[in-house]
Amino acid sequence: MRRKSNLSLDLFGDRLNLTPPTDEEDGEYRRMLWALKRAMDGELTARQKECIRLRYLEGKGVYESAAQLGISAPTVSKHLKKARGRLEKVMRYSFPRLN
Repeated sequence: MRRKSNLSLDLFGDRLNLTPPTDEEDGEYRRMLWALKRAMDGELTARQKECIRLRYLEGKGVYESAAQLGISAPTVSKHLKKARGRLEKVMRYSFPRLN
């Protein structure tokens, strides 16, 4: 049985436009944000990034995102699901306490 993910991109909001964290400035949270942004840049397809941006950074719904991208809502949902899965793997690898 697959366990449900407890990671949520909603927690990170629009804070993904960060510079690398300094020594202990804001601690683990800022390191997580930085890792998440880097993972988005390196692990996601262009379409997945666009879906994540619309859904989590701009707060649009799946149907609004689909209309803006010119694709169906189920396709947006699939892109979001795959993107969350890829990001979850990276975050769990980078931060073992999330396991």
